[in-house]
Amino acid sequence: MRIFLLAAILCISFSSNGQHTVIKGKAEAYQRKEIGLWAYNDRISQTQKQLSNSGIDSAGNFVFELETKEIQYVILKIEKHTTSMYLQPGESYDVIVHPPDSTTYRNPNVEHDVKLSIRLNSKTEINALTMDYDRRFDDFLTADYEQFIRRTPQAKIDSFAKAMKEYYSTVTNPFFSDYITYSIASLKKNTKTSDKKLFENYILSKPILYNHPEYMNFFNSFYKEKLQSFALSNEGKEMEFIINDRASFTAAANALRRAAYIPNDTLAELVLLKGLNESYHDGTFKKTAIKAMLQQAAGESKIPEHARIAQNSLSSFSPLQKGTQAPSIQLPDKNGEVHTLDELRINKIVYLIYFSEGCNACLEQMKVIPALKKTYGERINFVTITDHRSNSELRNFLLKNPKYDWLFLYDNSHGKLKKDYEIVTFPSYSVIGPDGKFIAVHADSPEENIEQLFYDLTKIRNKLHGVGNKQNQK
Repeated sequence: MRIFLLAAILCISFSSNGQHTVIKGKAEAYQRKEIGLWAYNDRISQTQKQLSNSGIDSAGNFVFELETKEIQYVILKIEKHTTSMYLQPGESYDVIVHPPDSTTYRNPNVEHDVKLSIRLNSKTEINALTMDYDRRFDDFLTADYEQFIRRTPQAKIDSFAKAMKEYYSTVTNPFFSDYITYSIASLKKNTKTSDKKLFENYILSKPILYNHPEYMNFFNSFYKEKLQSFALSNEGKEMEFIINDRASFTAAANALRRAAYIPNDTLAELVLLKGLNESYHDGTFKKTAIKAMLQQAAGESKIPEHARIAQNSLSSFSPLQKGTQAPSIQLPDKNGEVHTLDELRINKIVYLIYFSEGCNACLEQMKVIPALKKTYGERINFVTITDHRSNSELRNFLLKNPKYDWLFLYDNSHGKLKKDYEIVTFPSYSVIGPDGKFIAVHADSPEENIEQLFYDLTKIRNKLHGVGNKQNQK
């Protein structure tokens, strides 16, 4: 049963529709600690990325300010204490992070939830809507608990779904509509509703909502171990050979199209990515083959979300993680002078950019860097590593692009650097601290959230040295 401990005080005012989003918080039990704001990279690999961080001052205050483009589920973390909420673009939130209570599991090596209170500005704000719905959802489950134990409450689920649709009929928020739809789909998945009906009602001809938690919860449940079970069937008997011996992502996706409930190439790729991620951990297929296929997907998939999922999965398998020592670098510049990572990180953060002149996305992202360098260049070394074959090739490229006035190095390591840094596609990025340790192994691009990270890393610190289950301010 889903249990939600989030309540709300609703204020009369309504925020603007701007993209600037603010969280002002109180965390008196965590004075002088760091609080981080995190989000999921994707819901297949289940990896997370840090959006921002803040210090909690001696009075327990903290602030996050960031730009948001869409409703986003975020997690606040203070050491091993966690809590979560939704961010709606343009909103300003007042929150309280509560201390662990006497029932909290206090193993220091395990993340555990603490309560979060939120002061909301409107009944139509996404946290207000989801909290209200979650309460009704939990009441519904409690009232018919015995039928759910017997897994036979389909008619009552349909009645509940209809009632919720009518009750929220004036709400025009698509995210919330999908929240209701796919929470009910997950509920039906746990009863005796047939896969055929679930597929027809919730997947077939429906868009894939990669960043929606309820949609992806349902998707992950519906396609759990689909690849593995297909490989054991008569229709999929060659899948083991395709993966373990050929290690071909394209061939495996094509073969998976023969499986039930895989109606198109896009879903075939996504279910394959999910299955490869599962199989890496359960041992169904060879790990070396799985990694090779994910590298293909990261570099060749025409669907950006799939390339990102593949890269995130590879990152989660990698020994290169935030806080680990970055491999050494010794590469020449356009004049042949050799530069090392030890030299580049002296008193500075290093933003490494892996670049190919033949990559259109690389060229587009490069246009953003001059502005970033102007703002952050005193604290951050911008270093581009190119695949040019000689210093003369690099020199000619820079003569054509005089605005690119930061350090460029060319990779003459004969593949060693790409292997050491696990670069499978261009462009790629890493952020390394003055201590030589990764701050981000596969960092955001200049056009993504990297400026938020730069701001957090370089802002002037006060004398300061996040995060869990939710409940609203009283």
